[in-house]
Amino acid sequence: MTPERIAQILARFPDIQDLQAEQRAEEAKAEEEWKVKEAEWQAAAEQAKAEGKPAPRPLRREESKIYHYHGAAFRVARERLLDVCRWLRDNPEFDMSYLSFVSAIDWPDRFEMVYHLTSVNLDHGVTLKTPISKEQPAMPSVVELWAGADWHEREAYDLFGIVFEGHPDLRRIMMSADWKGHPLRKDYVYEDPQWLVDVTTQRQQELAATGDDWEGRGSRS
Repeated sequence: MTPERIAQILARFPDIQDLQAEQRAEEAKAEEEWKVKEAEWQAAAEQAKAEGKPAPRPLRREESKIYHYHGAAFRVARERLLDVCRWLRDNPEFDMSYLSFVSAIDWPDRFEMVYHLTSVNLDHGVTLKTPISKEQPAMPSVVELWAGADWHEREAYDLFGIVFEGHPDLRRIMMSADWKGHPLRKDYVYEDPQWLVDVTTQRQQELAATGDDWEGRGSRS
């Protein structure tokens, strides 16, 4: 997406944040901090040389922890998400008619919803990120804008426990209906669902009744 298009989005929605701009600012700050360290090391090395002492240990630049975005990306508040999505879809200059991806990230202090929007006709795309509380993980559904979001949102509900308000059929899509918890959450603790407990109990009873057990069979592996 061109810088002009990005500026147009920011002008229309001044309350959203340009994540690529934040990335560049963090990178510039990190570069300045590195230059300061280099200057301090050089001064220490020259002083050591003048005093006939060994040079200080060479600096080692650690791998950057700054998140890198490879295209236009914005942070959008939950309350603004539908307005931004609808405008990007309906504005012919953006024509984001295709929602290719919806998922969630479990950070230590929050969930973050991620939306990838694409214009097939104009060959450009954008990523939207929306932070939400872990105490009340709820989002407005975008199914009314893109029907294909249906299964994506059900997957995020199933695996993260995020509720999508206004979804026409919000239920589990990968795990069984009686599954306990949400497997992609960092605090997930596995518990056998009741159907598995019942099947296991029944099988154990059948084996006990027939006398068919593992004794004498050798290793289970």
